[in-house]
Amino acid sequence: MLPLVEEILRSKQVRTVDGAATLPLKDSINAEIGHLLQKLIAEKRPSVTMEIGLAYGLSTLCICEALVKAGGRRHIAIDAFQSTMWNNIGLHHVRAAGFGDLLELREELSQDALPRMVAEGLKVDFAYIDGTHTFDQKIVDFFYVDRILNVGGVIAFDDCDWPSIHQVCRFIATNRPYRVCGSTAGTPPGFRGRAVKWAARHSRNLRLVVKPHFMRPDEELGIQASARCIAFEKLDDYVVHPDYVFQDF
Repeated sequence: MLPLVEEILRSKQVRTVDGAATLPLKDSINAEIGHLLQKLIAEKRPSVTMEIGLAYGLSTLCICEALVKAGGRRHIAIDAFQSTMWNNIGLHHVRAAGFGDLLELREELSQDALPRMVAEGLKVDFAYIDGTHTFDQKIVDFFYVDRILNVGGVIAFDDCDWPSIHQVCRFIATNRPYRVCGSTAGTPPGFRGRAVKWAARHSRNLRLVVKPHFMRPDEELGIQASARCIAFEKLDDYVVHPDYVFQDF
């Protein structure tokens, strides 16, 4: 991990582009996520990567550092607020680290940028999604990223410990040809969850009222409960069949 990233994470501060002031670090990855992203890139050796949410650029720096080592050639970042909310600090960090030629910034909303990327015929091998944290926004992001992600590629989500993002992860694991291929540390299921799962499987009436995650708990889907970052490998392109049965999640 770059010394710049380590120092920012240690101090929890970033400097403005002109160096005149410091700002508190917010909405950032932690070291565990940075190491996970770099590990996945080292294993998959992608050519083209992308992310939603540049912010102060820490995830971008981790991705670009690993991408260069893997022989990759292009990283695309979507962030509609880089020059406003984030004062171009993320872009400055990337250029200062020597990755300016690698980065392509699309300063627009992901729901606008992603359909254009599909229309362009763009293909990526690795994607990191850390945009708006609502279920509808995240599922839209996934829908479009899935269309440009090559089979064998990886998509990683931040903030999977949020209920909205957790539900997106369960949807992917139950309804799309993906498998969990990495995550940050989580927590094992508690006694209450195990007890409800056992009871639901032995009672037809209870099965009608309990939530799906008790019938198919996270660990059966390969998901670490309370893990902040979860990565999925794409096993195949998704095709809707006439006899398709939607799996509750």
